[in-house]
Parts: sequence; C-alpha cells; structure tokens
Amino acid sequence: SKKFQVRLYRFGKDLRRVLILVDGRRDIAELSALTRAGEMDSVLSQLELEGYIEPNDWHEVDPQRVAYVPAANDPQVFSAIKQKALDEITERIGPVGNPLITEIESCAGALELRAKLRNIEAVLVRLLGPEDGTALARKIGAELTWLVPRSK
Repeated sequence: SKKFQVRLYRFGKDLRRVLILVDGRRDIAELSALTRAGEMDSVLSQLELEGYIEPNDWHEVDPQRVAYVPAANDPQVFSAIKQKALDEITERIGPVGNPLITEIESCAGALELRAKLRNIEAVLVRLLGPEDGTALARKIGAELTWLVPRSK
C-alpha cells in the first residue's frame, strides 16, 4: 500500500497569508485591501518567482463578477474616516495624543495611513493599554479596508 507524506514548505507569515487569499478571482486592488500596506507587490512577486502562483489571463475572468475596491480610496470617505479617528483619539487621550493626531493628519490617503497604522497602534497600546489600544487601531484599520463594488 502507498503511503503519502505531506511536503512541508517554510512560508513566512506574509507569504502564507497572501497565498491563502489568492483565488484567481480577486484582483490586486482587492488583495491589497486584505493585506498590510506595501506588502502585496513583493509577496506576489516572490510567490510567482517560486512557482506557487501565476498571473491570471483576464479573458478567463467571469465578466459578470463584481470587483471590489476599498471604500477609503474615495477622498471624501477617507476624510471622514480620518476625522472620526482624530475625534476618537482626542476624546479618549486628550492632549497627550497630539503627536498621533499630527501623524494621522499628515496622511494624504488611505494607503499612507494603513502603512503608519502599526506604529500608531504601538503608541495607542502604550497610552490606552493593550486591549483598548489594539481595538482602536483595528477599528481604524477595518474602516480603511472596507470593500465596496468598483464603479465602472
């Protein structure tokens, strides 16, 4: 009788997470919203180079499929998300949160704020404690990655 053995590959967390998300239907904009800011291009390149994924021929994609993009890509939506984060930080932390407020205000778009969110979370954890700091950072992050149908 044949025996089979699982072949173990040593994937880093980033590679594994993206490999799980790649399904042949999501485009890069959708995948990017589900991963850390700035990680998508390098991780996809590495997975493709190592032969785990390959580019999808767009002619094979179902034309009836609805594509999604982050709602925060819209400048008005991003502005509202940013203001909501600023208000909550001001209310919960007060003047001690001014450096965070300055950092968030300097962000021109959702991708920039997402890239800074890990550092912002670290500060929030120091100021609010692990539970509340992490919860607030995740709340902001969730709003930045909320997906809506792409308009044509």
